[in-house]
Amino acid sequence: MKNKFLYCIVSLAMVMMAACSSDRTADIKGILRTIPSDASAVMVIDLKSVLEKAGCEVDGTTVKPGKGIAKVMESSANSNIKEFLSNAKDGGMDPSAAALFIEGYNTYLTGIISDTNKFKASVEKEFGGKFEKEGDAEICGNMAVSGDRFWWCVNSNNSINANEIKHFVSLSEKQSILSNEIAAKLEDLEHDIEGWGDIKGCLNSLGLDFTSRASATMAIEAMFVDAVEFAWNIDFLKGKLEAEVMVLNSKGGIAKFNFPAAKIDAAVINKLGGTAAGFGALAVNPDMVKKLKEETGGKGFSMIGMLAGMVSCVDGTCAVALSDDGNMRGLISTTGHGTSDLVEALGQFGFEVNKEDKFLRINKGDAVGHLPASEAAEELKGSLAGFVYSGNMNMLPSGAVSLVAITFKPEKGGLEMNIKVKGKDQKKNILLSIIEAS
Repeated sequence: MKNKFLYCIVSLAMVMMAACSSDRTADIKGILRTIPSDASAVMVIDLKSVLEKAGCEVDGTTVKPGKGIAKVMESSANSNIKEFLSNAKDGGMDPSAAALFIEGYNTYLTGIISDTNKFKASVEKEFGGKFEKEGDAEICGNMAVSGDRFWWCVNSNNSINANEIKHFVSLSEKQSILSNEIAAKLEDLEHDIEGWGDIKGCLNSLGLDFTSRASATMAIEAMFVDAVEFAWNIDFLKGKLEAEVMVLNSKGGIAKFNFPAAKIDAAVINKLGGTAAGFGALAVNPDMVKKLKEETGGKGFSMIGMLAGMVSCVDGTCAVALSDDGNMRGLISTTGHGTSDLVEALGQFGFEVNKEDKFLRINKGDAVGHLPASEAAEELKGSLAGFVYSGNMNMLPSGAVSLVAITFKPEKGGLEMNIKVKGKDQKKNILLSIIEAS
């Protein structure tokens, strides 16, 4: 699902360089009104903001591609990208806003059409077919058009259900996602992308087996009080991407984190020293371990309960440096006593363990890479837990991205996940860098 979202975001960022402007808030409300209330997740994209941050010039009814995009259109060695950008230049889609949502096992991208003929021509060229009338909609490949709206079933292969489109169009406000107070707040966008999701619905949509879903559900219930939904936002900035994710309760407030939270001490990561492909850290205190024992007792978490017993000696920041080949080295802060069970367990997993004052220094092979411990420490300090990586980024455009940091920070009684993606070119919007690298 993650890769699918990224593809849609990047594609939408390039759309329609000659479309009419409109009232964004009204557009978003109109889009949300056609998303059913049982949707598992909804993501709204501020296309105008994304286009401007990618260097496009918006002037009334005209959006002109900036120098960066124009250069990609002229010089791209990838024929598919070049053809897409050329088609996108005049594709008839309104660049105000669009939404991606999951309903059942299908994922839809929906938005507003500003020029029906241009839009249809662009889609027909892409799919190599013609739009055909099916009920109240017109269908071509995975794309449906009804009035001034379009729906793209992004996980389908050359098919989309016209009856589903009829259902979406005929929804009342109470039957739509607008009936959910939290999801309805997406109408007032404050970020480039904002989203909402139902936790259980999203777990079901992932196609996990029963055991995996049950394990994930139990873990979430152990970590949070009344965790029902989650909300997130993403901003494309100069030289970086920033995202936030927050778990919510059934009343729409922040779900309480069920453990006493500590904060990572950057000095421990600096003490670990050296360079590596990535660094991870976790702040632990005795109250957290005690709570873990309580939460896992009698709930089928026998293995976690055993682990909680082993780590009773841990007190402070634990940090590890990793290389792409799986080697690692680390430091575990302890109380200074009662460490024998933990030392024995680490030895069984192939770690060499040495005691240094109140620290356990662990080692398995030679953890190498280019990320300095000091830089990782700066990203991780003040968090409960986190991971920073700058190694082999085959899953990301390596020509555009230099570092990814994921941290979990105590926030208003809950736990907020922050994601930062740093670009190699700090003077260029990272979205444009990603497009160029692709």
